Amino acid sequence: MTHHLVVTAIGENRAGIVNEVARQVTDCGCNIVDSRLGIFGNEFTFILLLSGSWNQITRLETTLPLFGQSQALITMMKRTQVLSQPSYALSADVELVLADRPGIVNRCTQFFSDCGWDIQAMQSQTLSGSESGKFQAHFQLNLPEQLADDEAEAAVDRLCRELECERHSLRLKRK
Repeated sequence: MTHHLVVTAIGENRAGIVNEVARQVTDCGCNIVDSRLGIFGNEFTFILLLSGSWNQITRLETTLPLFGQSQALITMMKRTQVLSQPSYALSADVELVLADRPGIVNRCTQFFSDCGWDIQAMQSQTLSGSESGKFQAHFQLNLPEQLADDEAEAAVDRLCRELECERHSLRLKRK
């Protein structure tokens, strides 16, 4: 039987650290099923979904804390089950650009939650350079299949008016 483990490693970003984490996973015999990496300031965050036998996952659970300590990493892990994702007939990519201010991400996530839209991925950042003082957010969403395209567009337009977006885009995909 295959077991699964979600692992998060956080630490100072430096050349080779992602490879060290990947090597630790491989040395324990586990497979990286899915992963995400983000750099925040001078820190990196590496999130992994791993699979392996009970023994392999247990080996990683026992060795990861000491490995993390030796690499000056904060590590967290949790066993999980991989369930089949429900099939969504309608998905959307929403991109927003607006003046940066506290509460934007919360306002967006609350809006999507109130609409019953499932957030699958999210990326946001404060812009610099010629767009200094602006904030950009990208959301990948699953929408109820009975929702008409024009209803989704009207809802996103309403959110953008409330947030006073400078520009936004919505791409709907039906499967």
